[in-house]
Amino acid sequence: MNSKDIISQAAEKDELTHAYLAPVRSGTNLKSYAAELGQIILCSPDDKDCRGKVIRDTHPDFIQVKVLNNNSKISINQVEEIISRSSYSPVESQRKLYAINRAEDLSIEGANSLLKILEGPPEFVYFLLLTESPNSLLPTIISRCQQLPRGGTSIEGMKDLLSSKGFNDQEVNYLIEVVNRRGNLLDDLLEEDLEKPLEKREGAFEEYDDSELVELSKCLVDSDSYLERDALTRVIYGKLPEASHFQLIGSAGELAKSSQNYLEWFLERGLNIYRNGYREGVAEEFYSRAGNRESLRKVRILDRALGSLTANVNHQLLLESVLLKLSGSSASFDGKDGV
Repeated sequence: MNSKDIISQAAEKDELTHAYLAPVRSGTNLKSYAAELGQIILCSPDDKDCRGKVIRDTHPDFIQVKVLNNNSKISINQVEEIISRSSYSPVESQRKLYAINRAEDLSIEGANSLLKILEGPPEFVYFLLLTESPNSLLPTIISRCQQLPRGGTSIEGMKDLLSSKGFNDQEVNYLIEVVNRRGNLLDDLLEEDLEKPLEKREGAFEEYDDSELVELSKCLVDSDSYLERDALTRVIYGKLPEASHFQLIGSAGELAKSSQNYLEWFLERGLNIYRNGYREGVAEEFYSRAGNRESLRKVRILDRALGSLTANVNHQLLLESVLLKLSGSSASFDGKDGV
């Protein structure tokens, strides 16, 4: 039984626990996962208005708590404010829910202060503590919570969030692909201007289609927009078969200037592009058998490269090997990259 089922059954029986500890998988979008669970606690199953407000983070009785500004921890001042405001009755629902995102970021003082209200919260106050590292929390906090199974943001949860912001089905599916179906990247994406994202993608294709591979790689490294990065990435992978050896090596050198997280997104984006192309080709039966084998070969190259990023390897040499092999050129990396 998953976390949503456990909370749903408790809500139906009016047996909700006042504090839940929700371990999450790495990469979970905490805001949207908290909303997935929070709407069950705050709303009746048929109250679409209430559930929509929770998903959009506009419900007055749903309060998400996280590290503020440039602080490294959730401070005792934040926790004391929670305690102070918890005495106020709910505004729209029968309950008030505090979702503490990354509970492992609680300061020692904040954690000790939180214990006070976990021991005896007002009847209408509930807590949801989300964490990737439940064992890092104080044992006294853990003992005061009902621990849920490890979970995370589902694709359906991401779709609900994007749909609630007015995107149509085609745009929703595209935006989820842009972040490689990873909920933790969705927060950053939503900070961008996402009006008419598919039109922006087409405009970027036209802008960059005539650019050389090395220049495209420079633009990719310098970009701070996921939409632009996605368009650049698609153009780069599309140009690999026709690129010269010099262009491939130069492009790898530029891409290697990125952080490991950035490189992981780039390689995973390519993996998903080739994987989706293979699936569509099989479904529509327009790929030749040789074309299918070639797509799978590229999927394996990128999959192995992603595994190599976690090892102590030279990123530039790894990228050179990947780009050369994707282009059809021979390449080796001393047997260390697994590509």
